[in-house]
Amino acid sequence: MIDEIGSSTLMRCGFTLVEGPASEQGARTPFPPVLRSSSNGPSVKALLQDQSRLKTKLTEVKGALAEEKALNAKRHEDLFALLSALSAKLSPPAP
Repeated sequence: MIDEIGSSTLMRCGFTLVEGPASEQGARTPFPPVLRSSSNGPSVKALLQDQSRLKTKLTEVKGALAEEKALNAKRHEDLFALLSALSAKLSPPAP
């Protein structure tokens, strides 16, 4: 078998490395598997709580954005109406 994916990957998958023909890359020194403790990172429960909190915050932000868009649309409508009325007053009468 030619080691195409790396000896450390094979060892972590539970395979035993044996001497065989070297590939064109040459023989590699196997690395011991890296053992990781689950205490190094956040727990699944903490990740789920954080995800839930972020979803709630996203929903709040989307609501605020929708309100802001509606308010801006109303302001633009009012401003356009004001400019139209002002323009009509400043226009010279037709001869």
